[in-house]
Amino acid sequence: MIRSLYRLAFFLLLAAGAAALAALRGGQAAWFLAWLLTGAGAVSLSVFLFSLMKAEVVRSGDNQTLFPRDELTVELKIRHMSLLPVLWMSVADRFVREADGQLYTVRKRVYPGWRGRFTVRYRISGLERGSYRYTGTELLAGDCWGLVQKRRLLPGSGGFTVLPEGRAVLPVGLPKGAGGDETEGASPFRPSIPGHGVRPYENGDPLHRVHWKSTARRDGLMTRVDEPALERRFQVMLDGSASAYQGRPELFEQAIRWAAGILQAAGDIRAMAGLACNGKQPIRLPPHLPDNGLPALRLLAVLETGGEQSFAELLMDCGSRPGGRDDAVVAVTPVIDFAVERALAQLCQGGRQVFVYHLLGARLAGERELEQKRRLESAGCRVHQIREARIERTVRLHAESEGA
Repeated sequence: MIRSLYRLAFFLLLAAGAAALAALRGGQAAWFLAWLLTGAGAVSLSVFLFSLMKAEVVRSGDNQTLFPRDELTVELKIRHMSLLPVLWMSVADRFVREADGQLYTVRKRVYPGWRGRFTVRYRISGLERGSYRYTGTELLAGDCWGLVQKRRLLPGSGGFTVLPEGRAVLPVGLPKGAGGDETEGASPFRPSIPGHGVRPYENGDPLHRVHWKSTARRDGLMTRVDEPALERRFQVMLDGSASAYQGRPELFEQAIRWAAGILQAAGDIRAMAGLACNGKQPIRLPPHLPDNGLPALRLLAVLETGGEQSFAELLMDCGSRPGGRDDAVVAVTPVIDFAVERALAQLCQGGRQVFVYHLLGARLAGERELEQKRRLESAGCRVHQIREARIERTVRLHAESEGA
């Protein structure tokens, strides 16, 4: 607005100079230039004084909860008071992602004329998980030659939350037992159908019970044994320590998606699910019947790495709490060090069923990771080494107006 005043003052000085020149020298060209500059300056001054004298905006779409694939629709009902027709107006609505301060701006140019009320709608999708807050709406109007622009900043309130998009985890199909294949989309629970595991072959075992896939991976014969179905009760343990994701933020997003996918699958079969994480905002949700998993998903939406507790300490804390053999533990982590490996083994020794989702990012498992998997499976854990490429998101937006 200050720049517009400077430009207008300079323009009016030019008009005054042209009028003085016309008065001293005369001539039709000089008088034409003087009147042209004076008329344009008067119109610009009128636009500055009498347009956007008052303005208000009513926004719909606050306090919504959606997934990245969903489309958010925001409607801005704008009302302004101007004594002159507004030839054009630029409407800019802004919102910010609170986790990192990333600012998003949606702009739409409208031509209201004499209309004092109009509506602007915009749709946006592909946003990353997180909590978003509206910071305000900017209205910008001016004359037809861009000499003067008048701006109104209207405060914003409210916001919306983008939940993490869970990895597709089927609520049927128990993960394979020790020596099983690497699986993608396997589930740590099954509602009603019993699963199976393997153990070393013993004299007297029928040959039709030999598990040949596991036998091919080991030095001796392995026998398939039936296992009862898991109870619908388990605890998701998510590694949120900063040291596990140093320089790999995309790996943390993968961990969030896997944890969210397991919780969503639990909601599909009404399983009792809990969530614990040692991140910057520690999470301790005991197993309970989820409301479509939304309470836990809202916590995951704003979760950041950090915190003072290590993942091994989180696992040991889970093991020290009272719980039966039917309380399955699902560990989601990209790093399995000696302390984590020992904590997982102790949980198995305590009678818990333990599932480990070892996230490798886009790389293949090395010899060290394969040896860790063999040791954990020998201790009774079920390990799934997950390899997946990084997901790139594209923010899409479309804006339209009505009544202007």
